[in-house]
Amino acid sequence: SWREGGFVPLAYRSRIDGSSQPFGIVVPEGLDRSQPVPVWIWLHGRGERDTDLHFLWQKARKTGEFFPHDAIVLHPFGRYCNGWKGPGAVDVIEALDALDRVIPVDRDRVVLAGFSMGGAGAWEIGARRTDRFCAVHGGAGFVDTSRFIGIDPGDVPPWESRLWLLTDVPPVARNLLNLPVIAYSGEKDGQRAASEIMVATLAAEGRQIPHQIGAGMEHRYDDPSRAAIAAFLRPAIAAGRPRSPDTVHWAGTTLADGGAWWVEPLGLGEHCAPARIDATRSAKGSTLHVETANITAVHLGDIPAPCKIEIDGTPIAFEVSHPEGDTGAVVLARAGLAPDGAWGIVDVTSLPTRRKRPGLTGPIDEAFDAPFVVVPPVGPGLSPAVDHFVAEEFAHLKRRWHDLYRGELPVVEARDVSDEILRTKHLVLFGDESSNPLIARALPGLPLRWTPEGVVLGPGTAGERRFPGAGQVPVLIHPNPLSPSDAYQRYLVLNSGFTFREEHDVNNALQNRRLPDWAVIDLAVPPDGRDPGGIVAADFFDEAWGVKPVR
Repeated sequence: SWREGGFVPLAYRSRIDGSSQPFGIVVPEGLDRSQPVPVWIWLHGRGERDTDLHFLWQKARKTGEFFPHDAIVLHPFGRYCNGWKGPGAVDVIEALDALDRVIPVDRDRVVLAGFSMGGAGAWEIGARRTDRFCAVHGGAGFVDTSRFIGIDPGDVPPWESRLWLLTDVPPVARNLLNLPVIAYSGEKDGQRAASEIMVATLAAEGRQIPHQIGAGMEHRYDDPSRAAIAAFLRPAIAAGRPRSPDTVHWAGTTLADGGAWWVEPLGLGEHCAPARIDATRSAKGSTLHVETANITAVHLGDIPAPCKIEIDGTPIAFEVSHPEGDTGAVVLARAGLAPDGAWGIVDVTSLPTRRKRPGLTGPIDEAFDAPFVVVPPVGPGLSPAVDHFVAEEFAHLKRRWHDLYRGELPVVEARDVSDEILRTKHLVLFGDESSNPLIARALPGLPLRWTPEGVVLGPGTAGERRFPGAGQVPVLIHPNPLSPSDAYQRYLVLNSGFTFREEHDVNNALQNRRLPDWAVIDLAVPPDGRDPGGIVAADFFDEAWGVKPVR
């Protein structure tokens, strides 16, 4: 049987676009499968030629760097060569879930590791999804866009440098305090800086992590280092990840990262800005101490009752009774979700629905990390220039999705968009109210007025922005006003695909989100490998999905 040992090519169907995505596993001979098995996830390095079949052919010939005798090694494809970001990061979790359906996985004993581009992926995914793993190992790679590429944040638009916070690792490195971590660098490796940055960042957080150095090595491992790394990880795998640790550190820059164990942030003072929660239960669970920064609402679970809670110095009594041995949960929020509001217990259903919340955070690229459909125009629009832009950007997204994420773009005609699609998928609309009937239906629920005379963002609000002239096109992401009222709201994206373009593919560290929640495009400037046209203005919506006043 193929399950008895060796390399095995497999595939799964992605929930994002319905495409078949390959992955490989290495099964050690004689593996005990009477119980769920531990898994090492190994993230591959950069390879522009490593498309689907080449990836499987290559892995069949060289099955990785580590070969544990008591665990399966999972080799995700990562949807080709995108730095393990966006759909590439989702692929890691989807591949693990797919493996679990074939061979039961011990979810408490999953190691995340990688080298080069894979090291960058291990650092980022490990730091942003810490509670999924029992240990993380990163070798080489990149963790900080500015320092790796050598770009001064002052030399790019302000929204672009803020968007780096969604993929850079140092702002969220505090999450790695929750589990064992080991770094590796070749002594002579030009990418040694990534591990050194992580060692220094975690040292500043109060944790010294081991940094294994391959003597005389350039951009590769040596045998003594492999042995030392495996020896470090072995006890972490044996111990497994904690089910409900008494201390949880959460650091993030977006609610899209999710929570950790029994701590889940539900509101930020501002997105694309560092946020933090440090929560500690007493040994018997009678007290809970929480400190936060840039947090306006948080869900705390696994709380014994009664329990005395102190959050940012404010004492809160939690006295709901539960059956013996059970634990409860509580949602704490600042009054009015204001960054300086007083903390109190709230019913989560009382929180405003029109707010940035888990699953609805922006920016534009976020819509392409979950199931979505694209709806093209059905007729002529406001002008031939707008129609040309829309047609070119739709074709560009279709081509880029195939080439970079190895899938066919899920396109649905406007007449075929059902309530079920609106209920379960994000909607990416191309056109304007004249050319796309769904845009005409959605516009009254968007902070946008778009006419032949120009574009107005936030009309009638304190943040109103006017862009006169026929040659302007808005692009944006916003909660979909067409979502059924009894369903969890999805995104609506207008006239944009994912926002990094061909010139950014030259280095995986550049394959980052390039536009925030909204932008206005000047059609007088032709599109190129960096931008869809001239960027007249761009910004993030505020935490209530409103247009911010110009600062």
